[in-house]
Amino acid sequence: MKKPTPQKPKKKSQESDLADKLGKLGSLGKKTDKSSQKKLPKKNKSHQGVVLIGGLHDVQRFQAIWVIMVIFLAILFGRAWWLQVHNADFYIQKANEFITFRQNLPVQRGMILDTNGVPLAANAPLMTVVFSPYDYANAYYTNKRFLQEAQSESAKKRYSQALQNMDLTRLAGVSNIPKQTLQAMVKIDDKVNVKKEEEIKAALPKGTGSRRVVVFNKTTPEIAQTVIDLNMAGISVEKHEQRFYLQPEPNAHILGYMSQITKGKKSVYTGRSGLELTHNEYLSGKAGQMLMLRGFGTQIEEVKEIKPRTDGENLTLTIDSRLQYILYKELVELARIQSVRSASGMVVDVLTGDVLAMSSWPSYNSNNLSELNGTNERNRPVMDAIEPGSVMKPFTVAAALDSGKYNLNTLIHTSPGTLSVGDGRVIRDSANYGSITMAKLIQKSSNVGSAKIALSLPADAIAKIQTRFGFGQKTNLNMAGEVAGVVRTPKRGEIALRATMAYGYGQEVTLAQIAQAYATLGNNGVMHPLRLIKDDPAPQSKRIISESHAQSIVAMMRTVTEQGGTALDAAINGYHVAGKTGTSRRIDPVKGGYAEGQYRNIFAGVAPASNPRFAVVIVAEDPRKQKYAGQTVAPVFAKVMKEVLRLYNVPFDKPLDVAQK
Repeated sequence: MKKPTPQKPKKKSQESDLADKLGKLGSLGKKTDKSSQKKLPKKNKSHQGVVLIGGLHDVQRFQAIWVIMVIFLAILFGRAWWLQVHNADFYIQKANEFITFRQNLPVQRGMILDTNGVPLAANAPLMTVVFSPYDYANAYYTNKRFLQEAQSESAKKRYSQALQNMDLTRLAGVSNIPKQTLQAMVKIDDKVNVKKEEEIKAALPKGTGSRRVVVFNKTTPEIAQTVIDLNMAGISVEKHEQRFYLQPEPNAHILGYMSQITKGKKSVYTGRSGLELTHNEYLSGKAGQMLMLRGFGTQIEEVKEIKPRTDGENLTLTIDSRLQYILYKELVELARIQSVRSASGMVVDVLTGDVLAMSSWPSYNSNNLSELNGTNERNRPVMDAIEPGSVMKPFTVAAALDSGKYNLNTLIHTSPGTLSVGDGRVIRDSANYGSITMAKLIQKSSNVGSAKIALSLPADAIAKIQTRFGFGQKTNLNMAGEVAGVVRTPKRGEIALRATMAYGYGQEVTLAQIAQAYATLGNNGVMHPLRLIKDDPAPQSKRIISESHAQSIVAMMRTVTEQGGTALDAAINGYHVAGKTGTSRRIDPVKGGYAEGQYRNIFAGVAPASNPRFAVVIVAEDPRKQKYAGQTVAPVFAKVMKEVLRLYNVPFDKPLDVAQK
């Protein structure tokens, strides 16, 4: 037989090549059973390729699954890291919000006290008593069910007593709500099967008034306690703090008031004017926060104090509430007798600059803000800038003495009682006083003498001395709305302004500035800036004029309240009184210029004149009954100063006149 011709090996199929190549790379290909491969007939080589491709697909699936698993695990680990490490605080906070909440810890607002520690403004606790018909009915049905289910006699007795305590006659007896009205609110139905929740739920009150009926609104704790003592289901109490003012009208302009304002979404009870506004942060303190555990919307317990609370500080004033009341009472009487538009006054301790009293009429009751209007809300001693008139003449004399051109015996020629100062203006005295000394100038209140002094001095001399005494500048009181006033420096050619400034026209000053300046004269020329807050350190004092000049001016002002002076009604039995009247015309705010027949009356003075202790200033706007300050405000000065000297036990400095009352 002819041997078969050996055939050349066929070209490997594409599948075999691919299997060989992948077999070298894949681990499964390396582990393929070579003996089984050898046993395959040559004719089944294509089948071998199919098997290898199936194995290759298994490898790919296996690898893909592992890749997916690794990616999935990486995502899980990444998410866990994000939640538990990188952003842990955020999610902890979110989780806490579901079970906890922050509750503000209310703070006690500080009191405002007078110089003797007497409260002028204080917070009082008030309570709002609320009745919930829904909660009452729910408690009634619950107690009734427990009574039906009770096994022991003690339990039955306990729940029976609880139902008896829910008698609405008791609540009606201590409130203003009739029993019939209460019964209509709670809608108790004794036919309800209390063992079935659905029937109870259907029977409970619904709609407006079912959850909240105010029994007493912001009442005193004593009245609220009568309802609390009932220990009845459905009764709850809301606590409030209400600001109350003692002597409200006398102190209203100093203390101010509080009211509700909206800040963002919250309603805040805060200071709105006066010291309540300017010292609001000091008085308010800082509210704290407590972390509370929440359960089904109901507070369960305190967790921890997040932010400690700080109660407000008390604010002690230099005001003496006794003098404040006396001053205001006299201002009200002045308004009644003289039919004035307004009246203001001030009492200052000469030795310290402390303001012992400062008040105005008209005023308002700071416990009843419905009385507020633009007129009675003004703190006039610091907010009203006025032309003061002749109360400025002592400072013109101070400028004269300070210049060295004048002494106590220098004569000033005022004849014939008039003086032309250009532009057609004529300055007049009430009489022809002839040649007078500066003491006579003060006693008779000579406009001509004052103008002649001013025109004999440098153009800025009067403005400089007035500025040194604090005019045209805000005082140290730092009160809301305080104005500085205006003291202009005339040029050499402004003859009329130079002359009129010498007797109180052409500048604008405040009552507080006048009081400070007169206290400086009484303190031998040393100014103690005004002080209202006793807790504040005393401001630095400074010398304004020499001691001898100050004492000379005070001695001149004594003649004003003595025989021949313009203010005999300012005299006080047993004391020498030094002071000065001022009667000036009022500006017409509508027409401009001076209003016909309208005047401003001022009396400013110190006592005892031999060793001044106190300064008092009284101002009346547009008195209708009498015209001159010696008739209207001088008597008020005397009444107020007399009480000041009595309360502070100031010794007499002259013999008592037993004939006087």
